[in-house]
Amino acid sequence: MSKLPFRYDPAHTALIVVDVQNDFCHPEGSLGKIGNDTSAAVAMVPRLLKLIEEARAVSMPVIFVQTIHDETNDSPQWLNRHSDDPDNKRSGITCRTGTWGGEFYEVAPLPNESVVIKYRYSAFIGTNLDIVLTTLGVRSLIFTGVATEICVESSLRDGLFAEYYVTLVEDCAASYSQDAHNASVSVVGKNFGTVVTSEQLASLWQSAPALATIA
Repeated sequence: MSKLPFRYDPAHTALIVVDVQNDFCHPEGSLGKIGNDTSAAVAMVPRLLKLIEEARAVSMPVIFVQTIHDETNDSPQWLNRHSDDPDNKRSGITCRTGTWGGEFYEVAPLPNESVVIKYRYSAFIGTNLDIVLTTLGVRSLIFTGVATEICVESSLRDGLFAEYYVTLVEDCAASYSQDAHNASVSVVGKNFGTVVTSEQLASLWQSAPALATIA
């Protein structure tokens, strides 16, 4: 039995990578083109890539969450979530099916790693994520990705509500506003789970000579 804290032990933990896609992260993606500052996401990704490799090195499952939108899931309620007019004809612009914007930004799942397609902020709503996690024997989730206070936090909250231990890696998540990122980190740490850095996780994993087994 290793001395790793339970919630970070690769024997029953998964690393969740949320929405690291061109439209959300690349300066030329749809959100960057309408004025969102993607620099924090761009700066975060090298740290995330290192964390992904460290997770793989200790045989931790890495699950990639990918947002995809098209006419089959763009409901009026979703498209008009900012509008007072239910008949507004707002069009979706992000992560359209089959577009460059919907493709992963810098990260790349291995052939044996799961990709969960989502259509709303939370990775648990309308997806097979819970089934994937149950099949893998996962009981604890480590969240990374973009945007911290939107899709990452929404997924983390729903993970807790689905009875998983949840953790946010604060330096492997990013937002378009540092204030929003900081507020989300604070909210998660006070109310929903633990907050760690990628260096803390790497140190824990590297110092454990043997991984725990599920009791």
